[in-house]
Amino acid sequence: MKNSDFDKKQLLRLISDVIDGSVSDDGRASLNELLKASPEARNFYRDHMELHARLHLDYNSGNAEFMPSAVTPVTHQRSSWFSIRKLVVAAPPPLDARPKKRRWPMVAGIAALLMGGLFFAVINNPGELKQGVARVTHIEGEAWVNEERSLTKGDELFPGDKLTMRSGLIELAYRESGVHALATAPLVLEVDSTMQVNLAKGEMKLVVPPQGIGFVVDTPERKITDLGTSFVVKANESGSRVLVLDGQIAINGEDGNDEQRMFAGDLAKFSRDGKTQLRSDMPPNIAELTAISLSPESRSLRGRILGFEGSPVIPRQKRNQDVIARQILPLVKSGFTDRASLDAMKEGSPLRFSGIAGNFKTFPDRAGLAPYSREYGWLAWYQGTVSPPKKGRYRFWGYADNHLLVAINEKPVFEGSRRDSPFKELGIPRTNHPSYPCLNAMAGFACGPWFDLEGDSVQLDLVFGEIMNHQTSGLLLIEREGEVYEETNWGQPRWSLFLTEALSKEEITELENLRHQLEMKLLGSFSVSEEAIWEVTNE
Repeated sequence: MKNSDFDKKQLLRLISDVIDGSVSDDGRASLNELLKASPEARNFYRDHMELHARLHLDYNSGNAEFMPSAVTPVTHQRSSWFSIRKLVVAAPPPLDARPKKRRWPMVAGIAALLMGGLFFAVINNPGELKQGVARVTHIEGEAWVNEERSLTKGDELFPGDKLTMRSGLIELAYRESGVHALATAPLVLEVDSTMQVNLAKGEMKLVVPPQGIGFVVDTPERKITDLGTSFVVKANESGSRVLVLDGQIAINGEDGNDEQRMFAGDLAKFSRDGKTQLRSDMPPNIAELTAISLSPESRSLRGRILGFEGSPVIPRQKRNQDVIARQILPLVKSGFTDRASLDAMKEGSPLRFSGIAGNFKTFPDRAGLAPYSREYGWLAWYQGTVSPPKKGRYRFWGYADNHLLVAINEKPVFEGSRRDSPFKELGIPRTNHPSYPCLNAMAGFACGPWFDLEGDSVQLDLVFGEIMNHQTSGLLLIEREGEVYEETNWGQPRWSLFLTEALSKEEITELENLRHQLEMKLLGSFSVSEEAIWEVTNE
């Protein structure tokens, strides 16, 4: 199919189905194919969805025909777009009763009417709150709109709104397109429509559903068009870059034409001087570590694995609710001294800490917890006295699906759990980095605050685990201030894997294979260093 040969009648029918919510699975598949095959079709689709979003048309199946009325321009309190007070409607037969062959002319007529500037009756009260193009679903830090209004959870963003943040992160849910975006500061972006955002500065991770195909992220260097995917975009003074996590995207050429496709695992960098770097790799599967022993030795940091033998003491209030972390929250809040909450839990075999890295598929069974109530998950708690390899300032990096928490001298210093973890109640400072992608974590790598160690022994407590079933994944790294770490090609330093004893050659080989797999799949990286090992000092 040539780009200029797409079937506009078919696309109009599909757009109408999407707008009124009646699109079938076959129709959605046809729409996806049309949009993936033709840049012109994507532009056509995006223009119509933008018009629909900007006019806030509630085009329900068969409930109205549109008739032009008097047009009076007004200035919206947050944008210069025309607002709508009401639609003058007739009462035609239900849409299902109309001949399908006559449906597209009606839609085409509406589009022509809109594009010709015949907007409908407008609002008389400019203070009335209208539906925006995106809604704030989560925010950490302070965000400003048009440098005059701060944002809170639940607020709406309108076409033309300029959002700025000095620190923190914000999550947005786009209406109509269903796009979910997470952006981190320092941030400067402008919300154009439900199908486009201009990113001047900052990092954005986007997850785009089928109805969002054609969504555009515009940076100073390139226009990035989604083709049904998840990807990360970063922009700063030196240029921009895009990393495809899943699916595919299209990048326009330097002259605005000549699209280039990018697929899962592809990374592109665009500098302000016009230079372009592109790297592609085929992503492998991430394996589970099997060579590393779980049996503790005399100088091992020891742990215990916990689960429920039957139903938990704290019942679930809703499906998939996290009850296992809620069960041990009193333990964490007490500085890991009050163990009364563990009485209701089953315990497996004593564990040796061998690092948190990669997938954990058979871990509970190999750790002697089975049989246990898999539907409520498991947690491993490690504790002991350790000494840092050198004096200095340290901080932890990592993530987990679902739980990862580290405490030094009974005070939590790092929390890399999912956003819905009960551990959030502890208020542990945390910074997210979505441009450092990872397994199952929308916010990307997280890091905790710096803490000072003068070489003396410290008490370490570490919690890692899953809220339901048996499989989880995670990565726990440690950074020493002033150390120089080699970087991956997408800019992530290979911080040291947090370890408390030397590993065998077989174990190191397996970890190096895992590191290679993680980098190939663009889910993170690490290094294994004998000089970075923390020594266990307790007997």
